[in-house]
Amino acid sequence: MHVLLYSKALYSTWLYYSPDRLLFDAGEGASSVLGNKAFAVRRVFLSHGHADHIGGLVGLVNIRNNAMGDKEKELSIYYPKGNYLVTEMMAFLARTNRRLSYPLEWIPLDAGDRVELVGGQTPRYVKAFPTVHVHSEKSLGYNVVETRHRLRQELAGATQAEIVARVRANGKGAVTEHYDQKLFSYGGDSVALRPAYVADTEVLCHDTTFLDEEDRKEYKHATLAEAIQVAREARVKKELICFHISSRYKAKVREIERAGGHYEGLDCRVTLVPPGRIVLVD
Repeated sequence: MHVLLYSKALYSTWLYYSPDRLLFDAGEGASSVLGNKAFAVRRVFLSHGHADHIGGLVGLVNIRNNAMGDKEKELSIYYPKGNYLVTEMMAFLARTNRRLSYPLEWIPLDAGDRVELVGGQTPRYVKAFPTVHVHSEKSLGYNVVETRHRLRQELAGATQAEIVARVRANGKGAVTEHYDQKLFSYGGDSVALRPAYVADTEVLCHDTTFLDEEDRKEYKHATLAEAIQVAREARVKKELICFHISSRYKAKVREIERAGGHYEGLDCRVTLVPPGRIVLVD
């Protein structure tokens, strides 16, 4: 996994997932930081329509049309179906970019919808799941999922000779089964996610606007304690990325980092994204 992200609550949030050239949200300045990587982006997945998550689309669409790079590579933008703020951005970009040199497609999604990424022996896809941010606007989170193969559970104690005999008699399908592994989960701005939506993911990127519960005045963002609890209940395997942290906590983020970030009952690594800092997570 290779993730580049920036998040400063109220100002800008975006995350570039390089394995599949995906951009999750597109806050202000995304294309400026990405530079030539802006031409590598194949798909943009928007969690909701607030300006700090879609304002960078103006620069992204324009840069891909004018800067030095492949000006014919198509770009697909996925968004929560019926989100009126995103449709306003669509209309603005249509009016101000009438001569795009590349195909630009806007695709509405509902929770549960899938977007195929790659085929082959281990296909990958993105699956949308519902989140709660503000009740007046629909929002989505996204899982990057890979379909893998493994030995059927009922054959766990079988000998090599028994497995070979079954393959010869009935083919490989008789000894293997498919299963879906979540590689990466992005919740966008949200209250605590339902653990079932991100269960067993390898990496979870969760809203952590408030490090202290007493600072939360409205229930539309999550706390550090909630993000950790979600990761614990979801059995996150490798890493919890805590982002969208309020700027009031710059000093506290450094304190937590120095303390080592160990949390009881949580086996995965925890990375806090300091507000206003570009972070690379491998």
